This record gives sequence, C-alpha cells and structure tokens, in this order.
Amino acid sequence: MAFCVKVSGVSSVTVPAAGRRGPRGGPWRRARAHRRILVGLLGCAVALGAVGCRVSTNDAKPAAPACTEPGITPDAVRLGLLYPDTGNAASLFAPFRAGVDARLGVADEAGGVGGRQVHYTWRDDASNPAGNEAGARALVQTDRVFGIIESTSVASGSAAYLHDARVPVTGTSLEAAWTQNDNMFSYSNMISDGPSVTTWGAFVAERGGRTAVIAQSAFSATSMTMADKLALSLQAAGIRVVGRVDATGPIDIPGIGEKVRASGADVLVGAVTGAAFGQVVVGARAARANLRVILSPVSYDQRLLQVFGPVLAGLYTFVDYQPFEVGTPAHQRFLAGMLKYAPQVSPPAQQAALSGWISADIFLRGLAAAGPCPSRESFMRGLRGLKGYDAEGLLPAPIDFSSHFGQINRCYTFLQVTADAKHFELVPPAPRCGDEIGQ
Repeated sequence: MAFCVKVSGVSSVTVPAAGRRGPRGGPWRRARAHRRILVGLLGCAVALGAVGCRVSTNDAKPAAPACTEPGITPDAVRLGLLYPDTGNAASLFAPFRAGVDARLGVADEAGGVGGRQVHYTWRDDASNPAGNEAGARALVQTDRVFGIIESTSVASGSAAYLHDARVPVTGTSLEAAWTQNDNMFSYSNMISDGPSVTTWGAFVAERGGRTAVIAQSAFSATSMTMADKLALSLQAAGIRVVGRVDATGPIDIPGIGEKVRASGADVLVGAVTGAAFGQVVVGARAARANLRVILSPVSYDQRLLQVFGPVLAGLYTFVDYQPFEVGTPAHQRFLAGMLKYAPQVSPPAQQAALSGWISADIFLRGLAAAGPCPSRESFMRGLRGLKGYDAEGLLPAPIDFSSHFGQINRCYTFLQVTADAKHFELVPPAPRCGDEIGQ
C-alpha cells in the first residue's frame, strides 16, 4: 500500500472530523487544500506499487520531538476554542473566532511553533454557564485539547473545572474568574471581585455629568457586575446614580426611553451589548431626554454606526487596546491577516476580532515559552514569567503576566462618534489612567 510521508515545500493538509474545524476552514480554503492534496498524490505516484514513498530534500526540517501531553503531536498542536456561537451573546463574540483564525493562519504560514502547526476544535457554550462548562469538558475529555482560547461572558461556568484540571486558558476577561485562577491569561481585566477604577467616572465628570442612569440586563451576570463597577466609578467622581433600566431583549424602545427621560439624569451609561444600548439611545433621543454624556464600553464598532446612524452622534466609548485610529504597523499586520485568513468578516477592523487575534497571540507566546516538548504546566509557568508583552504594539503599554495576574485594568482609551456618525475619533489624552477604588 502506497503512502506519502512528506512532500517538501507543501504544507500538511489536515481534514477536520465532523463537527470540527481548523483555524482556516471554509469554502475559500477548499481549492487551496485540494491543490495540496494533488501535489502529495503526484509525489506518491512516482513510487506506485512500492511499500511507501518518502520524498526528501535538503530543505526538509527536522520533526519536533514526540511528547505525551494531550493535544501535542510531533507536527501539530490541537487547541480548543470556546465561545457563544448561539444564544443571546452570539452576535457580540462572533468576530472573535475570525481573529483567532487570522493569527493562527499567520503563525502556521511562518512554520508554526517549534515545527508544529496549530489547529483547533471548537465548542459552542450557547451563552450560558452550563453550556460553557459542558463545552470545556468536551474539549478536554473528548477532544483531548492541550489548552483553550476563550471569549464569552460566562467563562465562570467552566473556570473551576479548568483550573482543577490545570488546563491553560487565554482570552477575553469579562468576569472576576480571570483574576482568580492562575491558569487563565488575558491582556486586560475589566472586572474583578474587588475594586472598580476611577477612570470612567472621572471622564464623565470632566464632561459635566452630574446624575446618571445605567442600562443593564437582568439576565446577564456580567452585565449586572459591569453596571455595579460603573456605578462605583461614577459615584467616586461625585456623580449620583439615580436609576437603572433593564435592556434585556426584546426592548420596549419607547418605554425605556421614557424611563431614561423620567429619571432626570444627564448621563446615560450602558452595561449591555452595543446593539441593545443603541436601542436604548434611540428611545432616549425620541423621548427628548436631556443627556449631556452617553457612554458605552462595547460600542466601538463601525457596524453600529451603519445601523443606528445619526442617533449615535456624540456617543463616547472606550477600549483597553490601541484603537484602529492609531494605525500602528501591528494594526496593518492584523488587517492583512484578516483579509487572508478570515475574508468573510467585513469590516475586519472589529473589536472582537482584534481580541481574538491578541488572545491567540498570547497562546502562541505560551507555547513558545513552554519549550520543545510543551506541557500544560511548562506553558503556564513560561507564560506567567513573560515580561513586557504588548502584542507587538497593539496594547497601549507592556504588561508582565506575573504582576498582571489579579490586577484590574486602570487605563483606557476613549473615543467619540463624530458629528456625522460615520467615524470614531480619539479623545486625548490616550490612554487615560485612574486609580483603584474599593467597594
């Protein structure tokens, strides 16, 4: 029986099992994969009838050592991707996967990590804690992944299990669990179980805000926690929080707008998705609420401007990375990677996609730090010791993962929607940093 071990110059083709997908799956990749398979078949055809065929050239690279850790083979690393593909948070996190695809695609084209290509199997947590735990258990116990890249608002569902199993996790920190478990790594912690920060309240106070109403979702623990942190920050700046409105869909737009107006607040702050907050703003504008400041942490999205238009003019938002308006070489690498490996996402300059890119980059750094035969413990030990990480310029300041653990982020870059509601513009200084405040 003929077989082909390696054709120099041709990347290996991995065909995912049913229900699984590699980092660059999709119809735009099939033609390229078919060409690679044909090249491999032609290489074997020359030795048809032999026991096997092996093509070797002077540029062949030595194989990585065989290792026993789950998800590690001589030529590949299998990761898990866990995020909400369905449920009420799906639209918020969908571009995250594309950012992961792009970063891993760039890495694999450059030879992978330690001679290993990096692929993933994904699971849907359905936007709820039970689904998150079930997805994590399936990735670890059934799919036998080495570690997990995760972006969700319900990571707490699997946090204890993954910590006890000593499975490394990188991703977007939206819950206190990311500051409590030493196997979880993120570039920024917006929420902890302890302090808030003065940054948000000080920004609103500078713009004349005096009283505030907060939009939250009663069905999201992350939304409720974020609302609490925003309230603490506002109060520390002398801004009185006079009420909260529930923005759980389906939203009664006229009704919620009237509640905002009746509160008498001159500040509207959101702790809900960008689409939900856009509807609250529509209602508030229609009710002629006398708002001086409108602030949302998740509205930095060009698609929202296209949907809501002039209604969002003047809205403020903030990010914990270098926004696209800065235009660094790192942004250009990200955009080029998205165009090549995730062309289905348009526009590519999306907050969740950039978060996916950075989260995947952190995992790649951990693999590199783990040595030629990575173990989960060597990965976590090596990544925790990494100093001066800035995602090649995508973060406003370098972080040390050792001292960064458990720390809430104090620095953010604020942006404002332009008067024509077509762009975002930086609000100097950038970034702005505040201090921690207690409960």
